[in-house]
Order: sequence, then C-alpha cells, then structure tokens
Amino acid sequence: MPPKRDKEHAAKKPVKTERQKKAEAEMMKTLITQYNGVLTSNELKAMKEVFDTYDTKNQGIIKTSLLGKILRTLGFNPLESDIQRVTKEIDPKNTDQLKFPEYVNAFLNIPTSVTDKDIIPAFQVFDTEKSGLLEVDGMMKYLTNIGEQLNEIEAKTFKDNLNIDEQGLFNYNDFFLKFTEPPKPKKKKKGKKKKKKSK
Repeated sequence: MPPKRDKEHAAKKPVKTERQKKAEAEMMKTLITQYNGVLTSNELKAMKEVFDTYDTKNQGIIKTSLLGKILRTLGFNPLESDIQRVTKEIDPKNTDQLKFPEYVNAFLNIPTSVTDKDIIPAFQVFDTEKSGLLEVDGMMKYLTNIGEQLNEIEAKTFKDNLNIDEQGLFNYNDFFLKFTEPPKPKKKKKGKKKKKKSK
C-alpha cells in the first residue's frame, strides 16, 4: 500500500513560535469576551482546532474559498448562495485569505438550519432502532468510503467534534444542535427565539 501522504504533509507544518502562541492566546481571550453568550470558550477552541487543521503553514490564515468545504466537513449543508454572500462580506477584496476572527464571524452568519432537514434524516436511515444514537466506527467507514468522501484529516476533524460514549456511540441530534442552534450575533435584532409553532 502507498504511504499515507496526509501524515507526511502534516509533518512539514512549521512549529508555532512563542510570539505566535501568545498572540493567539490574546486573540482567544478577546473572542471569548466578544462572543460571550453566543459561543462558549470550548466551542471557540473546537473551532480553532478545525481552523488550524486547514492553516497548513501556521500563519493564522486559511483560504476563504475553503469555507464551504469546512462547513460540509463538519456536517453542515449550507446553501452556496449564502457562502458566496458571506465570502464577499468578509473578503471584499477577494484576497482568498481568512483569519480566525473572520472565520468565526462567517460561521455564525451562514445559515445552517437546512442541516436539520437534509442531514439528520440521512443519519436516521442508519438508525434502524430510532434511538438517536449511531456507532462512530460504522459512520466513519461510510463517510470515508461512499459519496463525497472525507480524507483522513477531514474524518479526524469530524470525529473530534463528536461526544462519543463508552460504547462507541454518538447522538447525532446533539451533534447538529451544537452547531445549528447558537444564538445569533446581536447585530441583527430579531427579538427572542421564536418557540411558537403554527398549529
């Protein structure tokens, strides 16, 4: 079998300098304060881990054009029109460079509610007992071998965002709710969450 090039490529990634680490720590403190009540510190840290996966040169920058791919890797199904709209807002000069604070802003401004309608039913196909739980190993085999396959790094990123129990199961509803139900940023005034449903 040929060697796994993903690992070889990852090994060439430059090590972060102490200055970079300090700058990132300060940035995270600022973001945790800025998004208090919108995202928890753990959610921001998880987002940073995903961001770092795509920051291949450890320069604190990823390609703006990767935004859609990253969201889909995390299990979302955003509309291409929403990705294009937000891309123009965060990268008006079309530099194809995205820093982490802009990435967080983009993440919160791309509607992901379609995930509940389109993706969860797809997972329910595998959930024959309708328990809301799926076996991680079986799901990973499916994601890496069928359809729009995930590569090794993408699969690891997906798995790292799951809450896996002792039996190797994860609740797919909780996974999607974690990402699809953060309160919206206070820029847009929509009032309280609409809990009333038409009868």
